[in-house]
Amino acid sequence: MSLMAERMILVAVWGVSLIGLVLVPKRHRRKAQVAFLFQQFLTWILGLIVVQNGWLSYPLRELKHNFTSLTFEIMAYPTIAVYLNIFYPAGKRLGLRILYIVAYPAGITLLEIVIETYTELIDYHSWSWYWTFLSTWVTLHLSLIFNRWFFRENDAVGRFE
Repeated sequence: MSLMAERMILVAVWGVSLIGLVLVPKRHRRKAQVAFLFQQFLTWILGLIVVQNGWLSYPLRELKHNFTSLTFEIMAYPTIAVYLNIFYPAGKRLGLRILYIVAYPAGITLLEIVIETYTELIDYHSWSWYWTFLSTWVTLHLSLIFNRWFFRENDAVGRFE
């Protein structure tokens, strides 16, 4: 894929993420802000660890001296966490809650596999798709738990009953 096409993908991800944030319903904005900032904090640190250990790399990135993906860790992934947090079916059937907490990381993983295969935006070294799935599952689940705790919501996020 050409450099121009890859840059267009990054711009498109920023655009879609910004539009997604603008479209958050007004009644959910406080919850969205907490989820967004928590996810940025978590993924920024974990992204630095992964890149510094050489498990994966981002050949095309936004900042010269920061070797992580600003687009993914600061914008796209936190935006995804926002939508998981505001639409998570707390108090609903166990099957539906499990579907939500598995579908989000599965979708992210599938997109990353396509991006890693067909572009130069990400290169796996000792990383694999299952690490992406596991890390996104854990961090999204932590985001749900933190958001429920922060807003003092008592539901079945942290336990499967």
